[in-house]
Amino acid sequence: MDNKNNHNDKDREQEYMKTSEQELDRKPPAEKEGLEEPKKTGYPPLQLGLIVFAIAVLVIVGFAIGFDWFGLFGN
Repeated sequence: MDNKNNHNDKDREQEYMKTSEQELDRKPPAEKEGLEEPKKTGYPPLQLGLIVFAIAVLVIVGFAIGFDWFGLFGN
C-alpha cells in the first residue's frame, strides 16, 4: 500500500512538472515599442450637445446686448 501511494505521488509530480513546462513555453503577449496613441472616441453625444448649446446661448446673448434688445443702453 505504501508503494502505491509513493507511485501516485511520483505521477502527480510528473504531471505538475509537465504543466509547469507548458506554462513556461507560453510566450508573453507581443510588447509594442514606443508610445501608443490612447484610444479615444471623442466627446460623447450629450456633452457635445451641451457645448453646442452653450456656444449658441453666448452668441445670442452677445447679439442681444450688441443690438440693445434688453434696453440697457437706451436713452
